[in-house]
Amino acid sequence: MAKLNHFSRIIDTAVARISSDNRSGAAEILSRTGEVFSLLATNPSEFGIVDLSSAHGAILEICLKISKAQPHMSPLLRLSSTALAAARNATTPAESLGLARDAALSFIDGAARGSSATAAKALDLIHEGASVLTHSRSSTVLTALLEAKQAGRSFTVVATESRPMLEGRSLAASLSSKNITVTLIADGAAALAMSKIDIVLLGADKLTPRDVINKIGSRMIALAARERNLPVYVLCDTSKFIRDEYVVETRTNSPSELWDDPPAAVILENTYFEPTPIKYFTGIVTEEGVLPIDEAQRRAANAGIDQDLVVMLSC
Repeated sequence: MAKLNHFSRIIDTAVARISSDNRSGAAEILSRTGEVFSLLATNPSEFGIVDLSSAHGAILEICLKISKAQPHMSPLLRLSSTALAAARNATTPAESLGLARDAALSFIDGAARGSSATAAKALDLIHEGASVLTHSRSSTVLTALLEAKQAGRSFTVVATESRPMLEGRSLAASLSSKNITVTLIADGAAALAMSKIDIVLLGADKLTPRDVINKIGSRMIALAARERNLPVYVLCDTSKFIRDEYVVETRTNSPSELWDDPPAAVILENTYFEPTPIKYFTGIVTEEGVLPIDEAQRRAANAGIDQDLVVMLSC
């Protein structure tokens, strides 16, 4: 693998901005990765890239950094795989870097269009007079709710705080600014709120044949909804579908987000994401419409990634 020189600090800074974002959803974070590939493509000599081999090595290193920046967000892994595969069609270093950049930007554009289309497909689920519960701050769920309002639907929303980063407050503020009635509740109050809920809409950062990976607390909410036979849908464009054997090391989140000065004997464990069995959901809303669970599982099982990236992730 090519070893990037000191100029790679610029790349590392761009990747660090992606890694440190603990409030945005996958769709928003994905949009920032194009900058990383563009930096590499426009400054090859600064990275010590002199031949095709060093170009491929640099691209692979960048893909590893991006994949590990937000390990639970499968679109970053899918994008990296797409960029690597495209680069192999080149015959010169410059062409290799350009193809990787173009493939990454195309993937980002496709995922953005997929997210918008997914929100539009969810519109029919938000009925007149409905009470909708959501968790965390999915940009796709937010867009669906805003579009339902624009379409003239009258409905209310119950949003969880989504600790520890409280991104539910941001969601509530966005909804209220558009005159959507929203009630903000503690995460632990979600089960109690189900008596007043008609439908649950959740986002996702990853969907595998077995699980939906989303913000911690999603499983509790799905179980509480199942207990009352309420419909629970995941809004998840297919860029987030992936086979479940690809394991990226989970990073440790800052304990101080839970308690900045705990007693010495208190152990803090700060987890952002959790898997919820896909069978707990009523359906998966994608850019193609609402997929039955078995079809979503089949699609995810066929969503593989580049083998070079698989090997490097397992090292």
